[in-house]
Amino acid sequence: MLLGLLPAVVLGAARHARLGKVVVDAPPRSRVFSHIIPANGSVWPTAIYWCLVQVGTPPVDFPVAIDSGSGDLDIAGIDCDGCVASSPAYDPSASSTSKSTFPYVFSNTYETCDLTDPTASCTIAGRVYRDTVSLAGYEAEVSFGSIKTQTSNFDQFQQIDGVIGFTGGGDMDVFAQIVKTGVPDVWGICMHEGSTSNGTLVIGGVDERLGVGEIFYVSNAGSYYDGVVVESLIVAGRTRSRMVARSTIAVGSTAILDTGTNVLLLPTDLLAELEASVCTDDTLVSCEDLFDNVCLDLTDDQVDAYPDLLLRLEGIDLTMTSRDYLLRGSALATTYAQYCIGIRDGGSDGGSGFIIGDTTMRNYYVIFDAVNSTVGWVPVNPETCGSIV
Repeated sequence: MLLGLLPAVVLGAARHARLGKVVVDAPPRSRVFSHIIPANGSVWPTAIYWCLVQVGTPPVDFPVAIDSGSGDLDIAGIDCDGCVASSPAYDPSASSTSKSTFPYVFSNTYETCDLTDPTASCTIAGRVYRDTVSLAGYEAEVSFGSIKTQTSNFDQFQQIDGVIGFTGGGDMDVFAQIVKTGVPDVWGICMHEGSTSNGTLVIGGVDERLGVGEIFYVSNAGSYYDGVVVESLIVAGRTRSRMVARSTIAVGSTAILDTGTNVLLLPTDLLAELEASVCTDDTLVSCEDLFDNVCLDLTDDQVDAYPDLLLRLEGIDLTMTSRDYLLRGSALATTYAQYCIGIRDGGSDGGSGFIIGDTTMRNYYVIFDAVNSTVGWVPVNPETCGSIV
């Protein structure tokens, strides 16, 4: 059924939000407790966004992937087999505050780490230490993994070695340990190329400068992982004055929010429904080929002809234009100029195969508010994200 003006709040990349019928009350937007640091990286080719943490005494800077889909801190160790960089590498003998700690060894296996196959697994393993760790100026004693071995298909670790997870809540979760010192359990991220970095990470609060307009909060529906309930997936078109829905696919399931996944992953059945809906428009060039993960040379007009996709949450819509899901720079392409689809089959990743990654989140300043069990969304401010320090 062709709908008229979409009734929910449409939070588009460069669009103004309208107040919808469902708005979860937001906490005061204050920078009293929050600290900000630069985030770097990209959707391609690094396929992650990363920041620096300081480890040890004296402190050493380590680049780590910002990952809302895991819970540990792991950094490159000395004599690591498979790590891409020889420096920095954690040397426990060089830190006066380092000590080996239980469980003494670790082995972590991840999904959405192999860019040619999102369902493939990658593994890092090594020894566990406890040391002083600082993030965004906050300091805590943290247990972490010193990577000794790393599988070669860990594509997101091709430029840096290491990850900082925000989900676990245990001794190896840096942010959880910082929260224990009295810092509010709120953090957020925006991903946008600015004057100083490619994004901004906010720890301990909300920085309203990073968004444009009102912040809209929805329930955090995740269990172990942060997640939101996606009510429907809308294939949208535009007239001269408004956005209209060409088709609506009922979903009614929880999607994981994973800053460590660069694209949108859909369950197999939902991906098939989306392909069928989009590709009914026979004016779109090579639609079926793109959904079959064939990378192609396309003109700007051909890319722009593809529809907007809207993920409808509770009262708001998250918008992806064709430029958000038809991407250059993919590991699947034979040349940089080719476009590849950034919507992949998630299989059973995360339990459901439904993961909202960076291509959706980079249009917004996203706030993970564990105090109120909510997730906040506001269109990213391109003038400040990646530019303020």
